[in-house]
Amino acid sequence: MFPFVSNIFRSDLPLFIFDDIFVPGPGIRVGVPRPPYTNQQFRDQVPKPPNLQKMQSVKKSLADYSETQGQYWCILGDMSFEKGDYTKAIQYYDRAIELTDSTESSFFRSRGLAYKKIGNLEQAYKDAIMAIELDDRNIKAHLLCGQVLAERGKSQDNTHEIETAINRLTKARTLCAGQKKQYYEDELSKYIYRAKKLLWYKNKELEDQKKRQAIQNYSNYLQQRIDLNEEQRKKEIDAFINSIGNPDQKQNYDIPSYLICKITFEIMENPVVTDAGHTYERDMLIEAIQKNGPVDPCTRQPISGEFYPNHNIKQATQDFLLNNPWAFEYQSGENYADIEF
Repeated sequence: MFPFVSNIFRSDLPLFIFDDIFVPGPGIRVGVPRPPYTNQQFRDQVPKPPNLQKMQSVKKSLADYSETQGQYWCILGDMSFEKGDYTKAIQYYDRAIELTDSTESSFFRSRGLAYKKIGNLEQAYKDAIMAIELDDRNIKAHLLCGQVLAERGKSQDNTHEIETAINRLTKARTLCAGQKKQYYEDELSKYIYRAKKLLWYKNKELEDQKKRQAIQNYSNYLQQRIDLNEEQRKKEIDAFINSIGNPDQKQNYDIPSYLICKITFEIMENPVVTDAGHTYERDMLIEAIQKNGPVDPCTRQPISGEFYPNHNIKQATQDFLLNNPWAFEYQSGENYADIEF
């Protein structure tokens, strides 16, 4: 083992080189890269569950309320939100909040979502927190708070806000069961997986920064060693980089093929197995059967059309994502700044 690393308490060792470098970081699975493509059009054609990002649908008529009631202005705000006029929506929500003496949790959540749409994350966060303080069981408020914290965490030099975002999103999903809104759980789970993926990438980025600093510090130290020539210095620095890992080395990410749907070439979230023994993503298999009839999407052999949850693959997927958060919705060359919340 490289002696410089094996004994960090040597008397001749400048300890500043190791300042805060050896911290827990993400593990990287090296292997064959997964195919850099996806059949996203299949996913776009599948019927979607209720969309938690939108959730501003107008459910009541203005005729049911008067201009002296907050709900009247909230409905106007929802209408403007659906049209994409977020600034106008905020003005209507302001009026709704004023008329209810700032006591209605849902009004703050709605205004916060509008602020998020125009990029005012600070005000969106404040409204989300206010909505939670007024009603801690407000699923949408916890969701909004988690989304905003995750977005803000992308530009931070630490992971505190991303970790808090995961807690908020998890809280939102937990509340679904108690309120009999389990149909939101799958979409909330996607946001949780995205936040964990963001956390993994952020940890890796911070770890690589520390490694680069350590390499620079050690290089400076070697330059002061008059007993070494250039060739010896190069060998020393190469050995040091090899011992801690090269932060600039391009990594290949490997996802086991048995976790990949043969239709979408993406990791399966709800795997089902046909009576022929093949496993596919549930929504994609339904879509394929609706289009082409009861035939296997890959082998084209007739099947009964019956399929069952593949619990073993689902558990294997969950275990893999637990240790490899980067694999969720993975695309070759992706940037964590593009992860959507």
